[in-house]
Amino acid sequence: MEESRIKPESEEFKQATGELREHLKQMREAMVRFNVSESPSEEKKWKDRWLELQAKGHSLHRRMIAAAVQEYRSDTADKPKIADMLFRLLKRNFEADRYEGMVEVAQALIDDDYPEPKLRVYLTMSALALNEYELAGEQADQLVDDGTVSEDLLHLDRSLNSLVADWEEERKLREQDSQGEPLPRVLIKTTKGDMEVELFENQAPETVGNFIHLAESGFYRGRTFHRVIEHFMAQGGCPNGDGMGGPGYFIYGEMDKPDARKFFRGSLGMALAQNPDSAGSQFFITFLPTQSLNGKYTVFGRVISGIEVLADINRVDSENKEKKAGGAEMPDEIVAVEVLFKRDHEYVPNKVK
Repeated sequence: MEESRIKPESEEFKQATGELREHLKQMREAMVRFNVSESPSEEKKWKDRWLELQAKGHSLHRRMIAAAVQEYRSDTADKPKIADMLFRLLKRNFEADRYEGMVEVAQALIDDDYPEPKLRVYLTMSALALNEYELAGEQADQLVDDGTVSEDLLHLDRSLNSLVADWEEERKLREQDSQGEPLPRVLIKTTKGDMEVELFENQAPETVGNFIHLAESGFYRGRTFHRVIEHFMAQGGCPNGDGMGGPGYFIYGEMDKPDARKFFRGSLGMALAQNPDSAGSQFFITFLPTQSLNGKYTVFGRVISGIEVLADINRVDSENKEKKAGGAEMPDEIVAVEVLFKRDHEYVPNKVK
């Protein structure tokens, strides 16, 4: 752990570092005990314990980073070491699509003229992920001024105004959601932790009806996240594990409705087989705002807690037949999709005739 070579000065940084270090010890112990378990019950006990610790570990890690940024901005003797640690954390989190808290890290390093050319790219993409579009635009302009030009950067520059408009529309819809009849919620339990999801029944009632029906029938239990692509999305729900399977029927798409939701970080969309009315059981969760999917795929929910779990899901692509088998990560599983709340009516799929 990088912070072990740093001598924290502030009480907040000392406490945050100490608690995180102790917590990591407990996680290592849980993993060891899981690996040496001699019965299924013991194995489950230590796996559940590790998942519990991992969830808390995310919040402790964020707290440590925030304390490190605060100390870095002060006149500390360990400033260069803290800067190097923060940059390594920023780079690692960016590569894993873990953006929460990274705007503050990147901004602190830039303000102090930390000598790393990719810093502004990391800040731009983190701001984009967190819907801070004014900041993303400012940083993109600065990158252009510095002579950095890429297709992604040019695309961001062209689409910034429409992203701002999309986000303003989404904010209004979320406000309406909070004031109207409560929306259904589910807990997507995975081998890397849990994500609580709010389902957009107002805009995508048929998709939500199908999803809740499949969840309550136990369909998703044991399905894998078979296609997980960095800076894009995690897809699961295929009974074959290769992107070719479904529940045995198709449902109607709802992506072309006047009030159809758009894709942001943590949005849930339905995968399609070939045409707008070919969704079944496969769904995906986007890592970033993805305008190219708007109007083409039905958005039917969003992650409201546990977004950090996305960063931990193994990057795999079982649909890429040209990929070599050796050395690939094992796909993570959906342990279950548990319905936490639903409205007082029957949820059944409206199958394509």
